[in-house]
This record gives sequence, structure tokens and C-alpha cells, in this order.
Amino acid sequence: MAGLRFDDAMPRVISAKMHGIIDYIHAGTNILVGALLWKRNKRAATGAFILGGHVLANALLTDYEMGVFRLYSFKMHGILDYATAATSAAMPAMLGITGTPEANFFYAQGGGESVIAGISDYDDDRGAQRTGERLDDRMRMPQVA
Repeated sequence: MAGLRFDDAMPRVISAKMHGIIDYIHAGTNILVGALLWKRNKRAATGAFILGGHVLANALLTDYEMGVFRLYSFKMHGILDYATAATSAAMPAMLGITGTPEANFFYAQGGGESVIAGISDYDDDRGAQRTGERLDDRMRMPQVA
């Protein structure tokens, strides 16, 4: 997946359906943590809300069994998962909360997201509605006559 050596060495044990379930739990966890942190650390809460919203949007827009709008492939979803992992790990520095207990939540999110992405089978298209289509064909802008 994405030419990452780490990813190529991992076993593919999480199906698209299980990954979708994990995505919704992940999104809900971030949103819940954001609500719990709101009075104590608004920066950390905002970061958790942003990450939760991103994970939720990625799940809703993916063409897999748990997707709703199905705009892009599960492989594209995987690429965005790695972006989420990197963003999670960088979030404490971006928010200026390094060295706080809340920062550890984001570091754990980044690590967990990396592992889940690494062991997910992004070739699993059993629940996809757009199998056989190329992503660039779906995402291409319509031609104006």
C-alpha cells in the first residue's frame, strides 16, 4: 500500500467491513474525547473534534461496506488513514500542547492509526459498489463541450 516498506511487511488481517467498524468507533472516540476535554483544554478538544470529523468524513465517503456516499476507493481511504496518523502525531505540536497529558492521547491515536492502517487489507473490495472502476475516472472533472 502506497509503497511504504512498513506497510508492505504487515499481515492483512483486517477486512474492509471490520475497518469500517473501527473507523466509526475511532471517530466517536475522538468526538467524545473532544467533549470531555472542552472545559480543561480547548486546544486539545478542538484537535480531537477535527480528527474525529476527518475520520468520520473518510468513513462516510469511502466505497466500502460501511460507507454512505462512496465517492472514492478503499485504497484511497488507506492513503488518507496514513495522513490521519501523521496528523494525529503532529497535533500536539500544531496546537502547542506538547508536554501535556492531552498530548499523549494524540500520540496514541497516531500510533494506533498506523497499526490499523498497516494491517488492513485495502485490496478488499467485497462491499464496494464501484469495483472495476479506476479512481481517476471517477474523480475526473466533467468535460465542458
